[in-house]
Amino acid sequence: MHNSGGDQKAVKSTADTAILHKLSCVEKGYYDDPYLHGMSLGASGLNKNNNSNSRRSAAVNSTEPIIRKGTNARIKAIEKAIDAFLSLTSSIEDGQDKASKRQIVILGAGRDTTYLRYRFQQTNDDDIINNVNWYEVDHESIIVQKAHTWLPNCIPKDYDCKCYSNEEEHDDGIDQVVSYTVSITPKDNTCDDDKQQCSSSLSNYHLIGHDLRSPPSKLFDILTSPKHGYDKSIPTLFILECVVMYLPDDSSRDLLQYIANSPKETEASDEEKPFVAVVVYDPIPSNDRFGQLMIDNLQKVGIIGRGGRTKGGCHQQQHQRRSNSNNIDDEDSMPQLSLETTQTLSDQLTKLTQCGFDIATGCDMMAAYDHGVILLDDRRRASRCEMLDELEEFVLLMKHYCLLVGVSSSSPKGNDRSDDECIGYQLCYVGDDSLIGFREGRSMVEQR
Repeated sequence: MHNSGGDQKAVKSTADTAILHKLSCVEKGYYDDPYLHGMSLGASGLNKNNNSNSRRSAAVNSTEPIIRKGTNARIKAIEKAIDAFLSLTSSIEDGQDKASKRQIVILGAGRDTTYLRYRFQQTNDDDIINNVNWYEVDHESIIVQKAHTWLPNCIPKDYDCKCYSNEEEHDDGIDQVVSYTVSITPKDNTCDDDKQQCSSSLSNYHLIGHDLRSPPSKLFDILTSPKHGYDKSIPTLFILECVVMYLPDDSSRDLLQYIANSPKETEASDEEKPFVAVVVYDPIPSNDRFGQLMIDNLQKVGIIGRGGRTKGGCHQQQHQRRSNSNNIDDEDSMPQLSLETTQTLSDQLTKLTQCGFDIATGCDMMAAYDHGVILLDDRRRASRCEMLDELEEFVLLMKHYCLLVGVSSSSPKGNDRSDDECIGYQLCYVGDDSLIGFREGRSMVEQR
């Protein structure tokens, strides 16, 4: 697989851009996240001239209101999906049963603070937090920085944070797995044994180093290792927030297919019906001028090769042949990214069902903002923070992003709802009883 150092550096820098946009939202009062300042240490984004902490404030202040409003909507949409997933109740009454547990995996996590917000802010239900294992996956270099630099600066003062390295050398003596089990415990914890603390119920947070372009089987080998304890028979939510777009299309399909197939490999009983859900937030260029501008901007920073698209916006048919040649190794030989091959909401949903998800539901972010996904209180708070001079531009931007949810179960999806249907399918319901807020006439549904 083509592995250009330049394009991966540009992709990694998007984590800096995202954290600065989020920090700008918080400073303007859109939402609360006290962990962003520590997580944004050293962030510089795609602006190569903004390469030091002394310029971080300037980068935050330069964020445009339209970007802040879009970023805030993105945060609230992902939260709505997580809340919906955590609200699903098990059909088994025993609160200690394995079926009551949950797993959340954030792929391409970067400087994400979701775990910290849910751990310390979003819920007062200790049982939910203690019964949810959280995993964050990103490039090894990002994970190392998060474990040793960013995360320790985010933890509340009355807590201790210890990252236990699980780095192992493979049998071939070459490849290494960089991962951490994170223990965040109150400073007055009476346990003296570090290992005992690490294995306690509070140590449910894991950092995994993995290149998402690599075979997904390697990722699941790490996740399911005894040190991390991922269980394919436990309901799991995978979050891909502006991640799929940067992956080569073939790699993204391999990853989604592996995720979709994972619950089908289990031998759970019919009552348990293990499932996996994915939440995808991604652009939809839509083959128009605005979408072409999105592509052009990624070309300028080296994420998409200049040979990836023609001026008319269609995929260049010679691309794959060039990438397979032996004498080309430049920007034009970069494989087509998922962004280039999933132009519309329909494309996105079809991709999920083609990859094995039983059902997929989605809407563009303007529909999410105005019709159910984003709560009225959140919209009102955003309006109080600042007004937009050009509302049309905001509408155009939001229509070029989408929120998708796909669910795959160990049992096939039927056409009609039934009492014995997998509970995970509720995440894809459309209508007044939609947990996420998908509304009739504003959302699309596709079944495999």
